[in-house]
Amino acid sequence: MLTIFGIVIGLSALGLNSLFDDSFGASTPVNVRTENLTDKNLKIYSIAFWDNEWNGKGNYVTFDKNLKPNKTSDFWFENDGTTEFWLVAKNARGEINYLNVVTDKESEFDFKITENKNIDQDKIAIAKELTFKTDKSEQMKSFAFWTNIILIGLLILSLIKIKASVQHRL
Repeated sequence: MLTIFGIVIGLSALGLNSLFDDSFGASTPVNVRTENLTDKNLKIYSIAFWDNEWNGKGNYVTFDKNLKPNKTSDFWFENDGTTEFWLVAKNARGEINYLNVVTDKESEFDFKITENKNIDQDKIAIAKELTFKTDKSEQMKSFAFWTNIILIGLLILSLIKIKASVQHRL
């Protein structure tokens, strides 16, 4: 019975993670479509900044995905109360290949990602630091996800083994 309980809890955790990883309930989502026009695999991020009297100053980073050359991606992030956002693309070595500062208040954007050479070095430093923290967080989420999958698999295997040994005794 404990094994079945563990399987249910594990599957529930995976389901809740999937549910809350979507734009469900976002009050002011910004939808972003990116197209990678470079010959590199790029990690795509948005960094939203806010400065208001009820929250003070701050930012948050949203990681989209690893985007292969000539592929497109659609993602969203919450834009409630932000003053601007940056679209950032990093290569496999962690270098910023693309940084676009957006101050428009639109809800949908299409970006064609090419290498841009004239990026403000101060902004690159900020983007590297913020995306590095997000990379670490994404690694931990991936580790937790796959650990959960493995544990569910082991529980299912032990349940099968228990049933097989009970049937063997009969």
